[in-house]
Amino acid sequence: MIDKTSSGTDDYVPEKPSLKTGLLALKQKDYPQAIAHLEIIAQQESLKQKLKAQMGLVIAYEKTKQVDLAISLCRNLSKISDSKIKSFAHRHLKELLKRYPPKNLKKSTIPPPKASEISPRNQQSIETGFVPFNPTSDKSKSANNSNEISKQNIDLSVETGFKSIAENPNISERKSSQTSDYLKHSQSNKNDLEADQNKLPALSSIVNKSNLKNTNESHQISTEITSEFPKNPSQTSDSLKHSQANKNDLEADQNKSPAFALSSIVNKSNLKNTKITSDKPENLPKLKWRQAGRAKGGRRLKTPNLTILWLEQIIVGIALFWLSLTILKFSLDATNDFLVWLPYFRPIQIFYRDPTRNFIIFLLGLFIFSPWLIDGLLILTYGLQTLPTTTLINYSKEANKLLRTFCKKQKIQGIALKVLPIDVPIAFSYGCLPRFFRIVVSQGLLDNLAEDEIATIYAREISHVQNGDFRLMSMANMMLQIPYTIYLQLTFWADWVLDFINHQLPDFLPGFIKSFLPILVSVFRVFAAIISTLSYGLYWLLKLPILWLSRRRVYYSDRLACNLTGNPNGLTRAILKITIGMANDIKNQAKIRNLLESFEILMPVGINQAITAGSVVSYSGFESIFNWDTFNPYRRWLEINNTHPLLGDRLKRLSLYANFWKLETELNLENINADVTAKNQLSPTQEENIYTPQNLDWQKLLLQGAPFFGALIGLGFAIFLWLIGVISSAVGLWRLDWLFGDISILVACLVMGFSIGILMRINHFFPDIKQTKLWQNPDLAELLTDLKALPLDSQAIQFKGQLLGKSGMSNWLGQDLILQTTRGLVRLHYSEQLGPIGNLWPKINRPSNLVGKSITVTGWWRRGATPWIDINTLKTENGQSINSDHPLWSIIVAFALAIWGAYMVYTGRF
Repeated sequence: MIDKTSSGTDDYVPEKPSLKTGLLALKQKDYPQAIAHLEIIAQQESLKQKLKAQMGLVIAYEKTKQVDLAISLCRNLSKISDSKIKSFAHRHLKELLKRYPPKNLKKSTIPPPKASEISPRNQQSIETGFVPFNPTSDKSKSANNSNEISKQNIDLSVETGFKSIAENPNISERKSSQTSDYLKHSQSNKNDLEADQNKLPALSSIVNKSNLKNTNESHQISTEITSEFPKNPSQTSDSLKHSQANKNDLEADQNKSPAFALSSIVNKSNLKNTKITSDKPENLPKLKWRQAGRAKGGRRLKTPNLTILWLEQIIVGIALFWLSLTILKFSLDATNDFLVWLPYFRPIQIFYRDPTRNFIIFLLGLFIFSPWLIDGLLILTYGLQTLPTTTLINYSKEANKLLRTFCKKQKIQGIALKVLPIDVPIAFSYGCLPRFFRIVVSQGLLDNLAEDEIATIYAREISHVQNGDFRLMSMANMMLQIPYTIYLQLTFWADWVLDFINHQLPDFLPGFIKSFLPILVSVFRVFAAIISTLSYGLYWLLKLPILWLSRRRVYYSDRLACNLTGNPNGLTRAILKITIGMANDIKNQAKIRNLLESFEILMPVGINQAITAGSVVSYSGFESIFNWDTFNPYRRWLEINNTHPLLGDRLKRLSLYANFWKLETELNLENINADVTAKNQLSPTQEENIYTPQNLDWQKLLLQGAPFFGALIGLGFAIFLWLIGVISSAVGLWRLDWLFGDISILVACLVMGFSIGILMRINHFFPDIKQTKLWQNPDLAELLTDLKALPLDSQAIQFKGQLLGKSGMSNWLGQDLILQTTRGLVRLHYSEQLGPIGNLWPKINRPSNLVGKSITVTGWWRRGATPWIDINTLKTENGQSINSDHPLWSIIVAFALAIWGAYMVYTGRF
């Protein structure tokens, strides 16, 4: 039975309630009639109709001064997993609270309602965010911790995002006959609502697969809804103004009307993140934060000795300069050699000059202007905006106080605060000098982290100023942006030009132009493919000397952040929420954002380590996921290619700091030495005692790293030959004295040792895949818990899921291939028979062509610092198949290196 005393009108109940009619009434400013129609639709219709009706009701309630109802609706909509609906709810809720602030509210943040609250005009709250568990009274909360927000016990459902909870006792609930009637309707529709809740993570998929009626009419009706809603800049939160300048499609859609935004979701039938191939597991466990407390003051962790860190920076800086200068000289020489080889071309004479001096001047200029160059890049590409101090106070007074105290202590005027209008929670910092230091956070971080957790992230970033590592890291990051931006722009234009020729070519062009343009486009795409591939390879090559410092500085910043805040448990929660948020963003975007990849060395968490850990943690306990990171005896060797240390390692240290302050730990990571934590001072040496020594299987380790150990053996052999040359020269054997100092001998021994190492481990690395030994659709969490597993332990495996990743030329190398299963995400590694060269070959089947499709992956499971699957075959539901040839490519590389080494030994040149 429908409530006949709706708030929309006291005496009018439509005979045939219609969403179209309600939106038309909203457009014509007939708000009572709009409410009468939309309230009924919001209670009875299918999920997609309910959401559209509720978005219209938000505006209608505000216009009729029913602010409490509008706020309640916004809060429920903010829990929906769809990013556009969530951003609509956040934007309007912040504006409502700013326009009609509760009297006793401490800060103008936008907290979602408690799970126990029931909004009088809305459905039963959909459980998509934090809900309390083990509830306690307000008195007990304040007695346990002065920071109320950080002490709330919450239940995290990471499937659809997460929000912190803050009470709002002053928002009144309507205790009238309308409320009781509404609750009756909610109870009568309980079964339908629960069914809809289970489908929320696949909202866009549900909408896409439905044949919506009157889509065009609703589209036309609702395009003017936003214009009717007040847009007074003085009333709008500063932190939301940045959405107008963002170039991202997601933020661009946020400025549209609510129904139009939902219609755009309906019309985008190619949304990749909704095509889940298998059913969602039932009764998924939810993450439960303990909300462990923080130190009240008193003892502090011993300040680490920064001498070692400074020495590491000097070594890394020299290595980066030498590598980049060597690459530059090689590029100039190779360009001239190529021009000499071509007919009718002459070499460029300036390329023969020594570029060292000019390169040093270039690097100095890059260092000095790096803050403004990075600012410009982030503004043009990602919509970077200034974050006013007043806005930061709304989210975290502790963070603002921490920044002011730090600036006063360091005697700097202030730190520039920036915000990125994206939902994924991230933070990073850069600058050339402390006075030009910037801290950038995302809107997702401000929305998803509690007040004390935001403060710990800001503490991490300002610690880089005190440690002094921000200068070199900012400079290195700026250098990485050059090849990465070239790669992005070339691949974008190559795909755009091809699409223009195929679908947007004007009909009035003459026939000979139409026939000639595809040839030009093909030539351009070949050029773009080669240059973009080289640029992406250069990006990864330049990252190599930075990786060691990038990992090391994380330990220092975590430690100092704990000293500044006394809150290791808050930092633990912040790191985990960022990890989970990154994984959720990959699901929502159906790929890795370019920002997360290009700025990875500056982030609190590396995107590669967040892919699997952040997604699997939704279905498993924290401790089981991170046991490998803390117990595996080979983990130090396997993280050598990572930008960040292992998550379990970091979280274990934070647990150690919590034990030092005699706090309950947020995570129960075992193997912590109580004798060490009982000491008054913790030194870095003592921290190493928390790890139980493991017996290393050296034979297994040597086989795992056979190519690299082979190169080291080759280096030793080259040094032995040089020694023979020295002895021969001393005793007068002139026929052998040429061995000393011969670079070709050194390089030949290195590559030949590497080649032999590849051949030694290839059978162990790629065993035959037999159907009888194929492990089909295993639990990812179970795969991650083998404490002594190595990538060498090749497990033949088969997974079904959806392929995520970039599309077009930007993914020709297969660098962004991720499999989304029902239990998490895992990286995929693909190789052509000729490796990267084969990926550039025209008119071949590439995995990027299957992005967004349901696939079955067969390959070898690798458990390393970053778990992945080496692909053997990819198959779609319609029978399309792509084979990967990792073993063949490895053999080709091994023999090519062996032949090259023999050539250098024979000829004495490269």
